[in-house]
Amino acid sequence: MKRRILACVLAAGLVTMTGCSDEKYDERDFIGKSSAEIVGEYGSFDCTLGIPAEDGEYKNTACGYTVKEAQKGFLGTDPEEILFIRFDNEGRAYECYRSTRPGG
Repeated sequence: MKRRILACVLAAGLVTMTGCSDEKYDERDFIGKSSAEIVGEYGSFDCTLGIPAEDGEYKNTACGYTVKEAQKGFLGTDPEEILFIRFDNEGRAYECYRSTRPGG
């Protein structure tokens, strides 16, 4: 009985650790940074909702990284999920949110 309980506790711990380790992006790390700083750390955005300003920074818009690829299944397709980063009028990230890619 004790072995069974121990096995269940270990299995639950393993599932928990595995579930937490697949996050590629830490949303808190983006806040306060410019788009150039973020691209320098994480690479080019997968999706942009606007165009960069004359100085090359994204301002008053959102850009994002794919956090979940679209998956085709028997009952339909799960849409792609994007982690969007919103930039203010000075080009600083102030919010992150998850959504699907606009238009598809």
